[in-house]
Amino acid sequence: MSDPNLYSKYLVTDSNLPNTDSEDYLSNEIPIAISYNGITHVVMMASPTDLEEFVAGFSFTEGIISKFEDIFDIEIKKNENGIQIDVEIAQENFQKLKEVKRNLSGKTGCGICGIESLDYFAQRLLAQYPKKQNYELKKKIIQKSLEVFNVNQEAQSKTGSIHAAALFDKDAHLISIKEDVGRHNAMDKLIGSKLMKNLLGHFIVCSSRASYEMVQKVLTTEIPILIAISAPTSMAVNLAVNNSLTLIGFAREKRFVTYAHKHRII
Repeated sequence: MSDPNLYSKYLVTDSNLPNTDSEDYLSNEIPIAISYNGITHVVMMASPTDLEEFVAGFSFTEGIISKFEDIFDIEIKKNENGIQIDVEIAQENFQKLKEVKRNLSGKTGCGICGIESLDYFAQRLLAQYPKKQNYELKKKIIQKSLEVFNVNQEAQSKTGSIHAAALFDKDAHLISIKEDVGRHNAMDKLIGSKLMKNLLGHFIVCSSRASYEMVQKVLTTEIPILIAISAPTSMAVNLAVNNSLTLIGFAREKRFVTYAHKHRII
């Protein structure tokens, strides 16, 4: 059952029924600020659910931590402006984070302030990711997983504006599914849940397009297959090709398109 904090009920007026109010559900979206060891790092718009999993997944996929044990404490505080999440991480991880922040900030007044950031981005493209599992997945399993995926997006069925990411085993049994107004956030929540609970799975399905960021997040895990409901981008395909990730797009119940490493699909 979906978390009711994902959406709120409103009274609306349909143009076909101008004199009658009806109920509608809208996805909740609020600012969430994340700080590490007392230093604010980022503010993102997200759904106010599964926040510990969100922080764990974001910290992991961004390379701030390498394992969940690197996080000592997570404190979540709500106020009138949004949600503040204070994360205490190991000192070694915090030093790495400070170095990353220095690389991402340009020099004041210079004419090429983006160079350091672009260099850092290029380094991420060449990052060493965990070795991927190697096995074959039948087409009928993919089609079965899409059916399971669709019926378990309860918040999406109410609002029409919420993304989901789900982890499946090799028989299309649903292991975990996370929903959020942002596709990246849903993926971070799923990976955070996997990290915190030591979940094992064989492939991930996401409701969005397969952008570079979505592929990069999956690459931080050992999962070898990403299935997206919509299209991939060129950078996402190149990243998948170079890192042994099977990438599928335009996934529907009766067809899908494999863009990278088709040897795993039988």
